[in-house]
Amino acid sequence: MKGLSTAVVAIILVITTLSLMLGVFALYSSYFSNTDYFVSTQSYLIGQSKLIQFQISTLSFYGVQQAYKYFNVSYLIWVNSPTKTVTLVVFNATPTPPSLLSYTLPQGNAESGLFKSQPQGYVSLKSFTLDSDVYSPTGELLGVINAKAYNISSNSSYVLSSIMKPDNIIVIWALYYYQGKWYRLAWTYTAPVNQGLGVYTLTNSGPYNSSNPSNAKPPHFLANQKGVMFGFWFEMLNTQVNSTIANITLTTVNKNNVYVIVYTKSGGLYVNISESSESPIPYMILQNLNQGEWYFLNISLGSQVVNIVSVYSNNQELLDRTPINVQLTSNGYNVSVKFGSSLATTAISQAFFVSLQSSSSITQHFYNVSKTVLTNGYYYNNTNDLKQIISSASNELYDIVYWNFVWPYSTPPPNIPAIMWYYPSGSGNKPPATIYIYPVGQNTYTIT
Repeated sequence: MKGLSTAVVAIILVITTLSLMLGVFALYSSYFSNTDYFVSTQSYLIGQSKLIQFQISTLSFYGVQQAYKYFNVSYLIWVNSPTKTVTLVVFNATPTPPSLLSYTLPQGNAESGLFKSQPQGYVSLKSFTLDSDVYSPTGELLGVINAKAYNISSNSSYVLSSIMKPDNIIVIWALYYYQGKWYRLAWTYTAPVNQGLGVYTLTNSGPYNSSNPSNAKPPHFLANQKGVMFGFWFEMLNTQVNSTIANITLTTVNKNNVYVIVYTKSGGLYVNISESSESPIPYMILQNLNQGEWYFLNISLGSQVVNIVSVYSNNQELLDRTPINVQLTSNGYNVSVKFGSSLATTAISQAFFVSLQSSSSITQHFYNVSKTVLTNGYYYNNTNDLKQIISSASNELYDIVYWNFVWPYSTPPPNIPAIMWYYPSGSGNKPPATIYIYPVGQNTYTIT
């Protein structure tokens, strides 16, 4: 019996040892299986992240200036991903070092959106709310995200638009849903203000002749005896070369002309204003123009306005103001304007022309046109602002003409028309009529 007991104990010990060994083996097998799965997932996601590519176009914009509380920007973006579909989250953030920006989370991103080109124009992409944990490819938890997201096709182009503050950047995340979790495969950002603006502005145009626009109706639409004002933003590209910036001819009903020539000479700014092209009167407005800086020039003429030429800096500071001894004394009906020089010594971003209808008083709307273009800045598109002014001044203004010469893409059009709002029959007509005046000849551009 004693031998039997010893044998039974030995068998029990063997079974117990085998059970413990099998248990430990199972434990280690489970551990290494999970480890292999984690390493495999991590390797796969890291491999995918290395294949993500972003391309972002030159900035397109409506206005950039530190005084603005908000401004609009647009980009053409292209994302190439190894996956057929990739999810994008775009949001605005305050610039930080890249090491910290990597951990910046979306904090409400209604300011930015994605659009797709369709035959009828750009249409907004359908979005969804992403409310989930998001991880890095290495498995690190980046944070809990609640943001608007877009599913886009790989290797396709989209338009990214955003309303920004001057100190903002736009952050773009490329996300991928894998094995029940969201992973950020890649990210990038754009900094419109810090990186500067690469945009095309006009250096030379053919003349804009309004003597016979296609569908303009008399009696008044560009010049009259009450007063006219003309102004534009220009940048000095080369102060060493003498050149013409603008050449304006106002032709009155009785065929008398008033000539206005704006040009630079030896680093100074000159304006010639005369009723005879043979004996122009030179007015030196400002010396020592700084190369690479923007200036705003404003000229007002007429029997009911202050005849004066004014020059402002890009910070809206008045630099010089010179009175003029020439007036418009007859009803006018035609204006011809040519901008810039083929020498590419100046760039012009926008210009305006306004004529006064009311002779009883000088209204705020007349001078508000110039003030609006000045205070908004040289890159801002003032189209809507000026249309609002003319729409509120049917008894005060005959017309406003506006040119915007800023082009955000690498292939500017051969010509850009002026837009003109006017009242064909004088006062009391609402809304104002709208026509476009095209240049006679091709425009040339420079990138600034």
